[in-house]
Amino acid sequence: ELKYYRQVMEEPKHPVAMIIGGAKVSTKIGVLENLVDKVDYLLIGGAMANTFLKAQGRDVGASLVEDELVETATDFLQKAEKAGIEVCLPVDAVVAPGLDSADEARQVGVEEVPAGTQILDVGGRTIERFESVLQKCSTVIWNGPLGAFETHPFHRGTFALAEFLGKLDALTVIGGGDSAAAVKEAKVDDKVSYVSTGGGAFLEMLEGKTLPGVAALEECSKRA
Repeated sequence: ELKYYRQVMEEPKHPVAMIIGGAKVSTKIGVLENLVDKVDYLLIGGAMANTFLKAQGRDVGASLVEDELVETATDFLQKAEKAGIEVCLPVDAVVAPGLDSADEARQVGVEEVPAGTQILDVGGRTIERFESVLQKCSTVIWNGPLGAFETHPFHRGTFALAEFLGKLDALTVIGGGDSAAAVKEAKVDDKVSYVSTGGGAFLEMLEGKTLPGVAALEECSKRA
C-alpha cells in the first residue's frame, strides 16, 4: 500500500492524472486541495461533479448538489487554473427522474439537463474525453465512481472507465471502496497495477494526512 502510494504521490512519473468521483465534494475537498501541485490532469465525475458544474453556471436540474460548496468549487477551479492543472468535467450526462426510473434514462449535454431530472452517470462523450486525456498519462489514480454504478443503466460510465484502465499502459492505482468494487465487477482488478485495500485510509493519505499506523511503522524502521 505504502509502496504504491509513494509511487503515485511522492515520486510519480508524469504526466499524472487523478480521477475523482463519488457523491460529495465535502468528502473529497481535502484530496483536491492536496493534489493541486501534484497532478497534471484532474478528471471529476460522480454526483460531486454537479457542484462544479453549478459553479460554472450550469443548470443541473434536480441533481444532487452541495449548494454550500459551490463557492468552494469556484475557488478550487480558479486555483487549479493558476497551477496549470487541466480540470476535466463531464460534457454530457445520463439523466432520469430518479434511480427507480431507469426506463426514462437518456443522454444529454450538461448544458441541457431537463428540469426535474437528475444526473446519474456520465455520458459517452465524457468517457471519450477522459480516455483521450488518460492515454497521455504515465500515472493514473482513481477514487470514486462516475455515476450511480450500483443501478443499471447508470453503471456504464464507471465500467467503461474500469475497462479502459485495465488496458492502459500506465501505472494505475485504484483507491479502494466503490472504485475497487467496480474494477472487480468489471473483471479488470488483475489488470490494473494496484487496488488499494485501505479504503478511507488511502483517501486520508491522498489528503496528505499522516496515519498513526504508518507513523509507527516509520518510527520502527528508523530504530531498526
